[in-house]
Amino acid sequence: MELETDMIDKVYKACMIGREDNIFVNNFKILSVWMNGENLELDFKFNEEIMQSIFKGLDEEWENKFVDNSYYIEGEKLVITRGKSGIIMDEKALREEIKTLVREKIEGKERNEIEIPTKIQTPEEIDIEKIAKEIFKEAKNASYDREAGKLNIHSNGIELGIGLDEAKEILKEQKEEYELPLQITTPQVTTDMLGEDAFPNILGSFSTRYDASNKNRSTNIEIASETISETVLMPGETFSFNGTVGPTTASKGYLQAGAYSAGELVQDYGGGVCQVSSTIYNAVLYANLEIVERYNHSSVVSYVDPGRDATISYGTRDFKFKNSRQYAVKLNLRATNGILEVEIKGIKEDEEYEIELSSKKTETILCTTKYVYDSSLSEGQEIVESGGANGAKSIAYKITKKNNRIIKEEILSEDSYNPMTRIIKTGSKNKVNSKKY
Repeated sequence: MELETDMIDKVYKACMIGREDNIFVNNFKILSVWMNGENLELDFKFNEEIMQSIFKGLDEEWENKFVDNSYYIEGEKLVITRGKSGIIMDEKALREEIKTLVREKIEGKERNEIEIPTKIQTPEEIDIEKIAKEIFKEAKNASYDREAGKLNIHSNGIELGIGLDEAKEILKEQKEEYELPLQITTPQVTTDMLGEDAFPNILGSFSTRYDASNKNRSTNIEIASETISETVLMPGETFSFNGTVGPTTASKGYLQAGAYSAGELVQDYGGGVCQVSSTIYNAVLYANLEIVERYNHSSVVSYVDPGRDATISYGTRDFKFKNSRQYAVKLNLRATNGILEVEIKGIKEDEEYEIELSSKKTETILCTTKYVYDSSLSEGQEIVESGGANGAKSIAYKITKKNNRIIKEEILSEDSYNPMTRIIKTGSKNKVNSKKY
């Protein structure tokens, strides 16, 4: 964790005992320390970036995790989801617990585990006035200056379609989700009227393959891709996957498909959309845009190498990037016949760079086998319910070049992936609690 201590300061303080005052005071201090001693306890400081990378995934592990209030715009309605009280990590207490463990190690004590301290957090009341201010926009026409290469995208006018008092009355009902009408105003000139001249160059692209015969997963990938495609970001604007796609519910056409949860493959609505966020992530890196928020999956995925994925979970984990370029960019997504393609288009700048990405596996984490008793099976009969998979640790790199000369080489991320448990149904009761490595 790149631990730093104030040992030098403490040594200096110890050396200065009996040297800072007059002879009488100094001798008294020396005698006092000689008789009673003085504990100069070391203070610790950890690399904050590494600490945050450890902390960021812990809140996903709780069974009854905290979910904050959230909202998104879908068509001409505002959808507000009420949060849930739940468990969150007590970061302050955990930091102190880590310091205590380090001190014990220095003292030679044997302890290798930390119990993560938690607390219960409750969402605040939904503030509809704040939400109404955040969603409000005036309608603006799109324009494009060919000589300057400057694009101004159109913006629909958005405001709450009912009064605040009426909205507050609706929110008094104890529901998990609320739908409020919006008033949308369309400008006279929209961005699609400007044509491809506003986005002439491919700045970054990436593609992945998926099993087109898996209809549920394919449908989810195609819906999410269609929702995101044609999104335009102005310079300095941040893209949010969850903010653009919203929750992957059945009402939007999403189907149940395989998704990772606690080291096992489960069926969930929207299973597969993480392939969309992961494919965009790689295209964004090649376009040399700034990554704002990204998380790796809990287990290794099949469509990109370890360290090259970006998982999402609505309400908890998002994928975000910023248009850190000089001009506007547009995302084009196509998902057909088992190939998902992402292009980021825009105008090239005076200084452009070549980007190379790579990742390497630094460790393999072997999976375990879990036996589950099934009374419908005869003694000794076994059926593999889930094949399982090994976990891994990886490092991903980004190399920036100009005219084939390396300008910068950086570590994108150091990720850890849990193994997926191999599950075997068995008719033998005595095997239920056993595990194999």
